[in-house]
Parts: sequence; C-alpha cells; structure tokens
Amino acid sequence: MDVKWWLKYKSLPVLWRWFLQFLALMLIIAFIFAPKKQPIDYTDISFDSTANSRLYFHNVRSFFYRIDKRSKAPMLIYQLKRRIPERDSLNLNFDIIRQSAADEAFIFSHLGSHFKHLDSLSLNFSAFADREELSNLRNEDHFRIAAKTYTSFIKEKPIFLMRGSDTIQELFSDRAAFIDAEITLEDYFKLVQKN
Repeated sequence: MDVKWWLKYKSLPVLWRWFLQFLALMLIIAFIFAPKKQPIDYTDISFDSTANSRLYFHNVRSFFYRIDKRSKAPMLIYQLKRRIPERDSLNLNFDIIRQSAADEAFIFSHLGSHFKHLDSLSLNFSAFADREELSNLRNEDHFRIAAKTYTSFIKEKPIFLMRGSDTIQELFSDRAAFIDAEITLEDYFKLVQKN
C-alpha cells in the first residue's frame, strides 16, 4: 500500500511535485513558528481598541456572538452564541461590551445563576498569590479577573470559587465551559490589543 502512493507521486509532473513539496514545507514551518498564547499583564489595564482590531472583530468574530437584548446604543453587549444556560449557571461567564462612541471595549465577568444567592464570593487563582473579590466590581476589576483567568488557562492552573476560606467549586472543569470562556477572552484581548 505504501508503494502505491509513492508511485502516484513519482508519476506526477515535476512542477506538481515541487508544488507539493513546497506546500508540505510551508505547513511544517507554519506549525513550528505558529504564535503561542502569551499571558496577559493584568497590571497594564487599557480598554482602547484600534481601528484594525475593531474591524477584525466586527467583520470576522462578531458572527459567533449574539447581541444581548439589554444593549443600548452606542453600547453593545456580545455573548458567545454557543453558550447555553445550563452550562452558564455553574460557571464564571464573560461578555464583551463594545462602546463604539469612545472606541473602547470592556469585559464583563459574572457568575451563573446557580450562585446568585451566595454573598462574599471570591476567585482563587492557583497561578496567582492574591484573590479577586466578586462584589462591587469596576471595569478594572473585570479586566483583572479576565486577564488572570486567561493566564490561568494558558498555564493550565485551576480557578476556584471561594466563600471566605471555603472552596465552593472548581470553575471551568467542564470542557465546553472552558472553551466558551477561552474563546471570549481570546477575542476580547485581541480587540484591546493585549494578545
């Protein structure tokens, strides 16, 4: 069987063989030199987006999002279409908020409905020494939570939901919820030129 494809390859015209060799070489180079995901510096907070990043998000990535019905012009709230309520209720979720009038984009982090009755909650990131409280959050706090979450994903470190010193649950243990959050965070950090 191995001989058949080799004979077919050898029977191709020389230009086709060169093209196939070139194509194989380019694929190998692309895999070797593909950009790696970089941790986000959560101390360098910026919400500004460039014309190029807005254009990329609007023309390519926005089709994977639905606009939340709570959106009011000029602010649009984008939620990933693949998210489902059952999965969302047990996790930390992220929405992208675009304010086109100011050329800014924000990230909004919120816990699922399963945790609404609990108070004094915080996030414990294994990749970082400090915790992030989940009450009275400002834009900077949402950014910091998103940056630490994305960095934890890259470093493959768990994130825990805490109430005081008690661990309530490990977040993103469900693969689908992890992918939902990773997609949203990657799109957001590309939008604000951090990734």
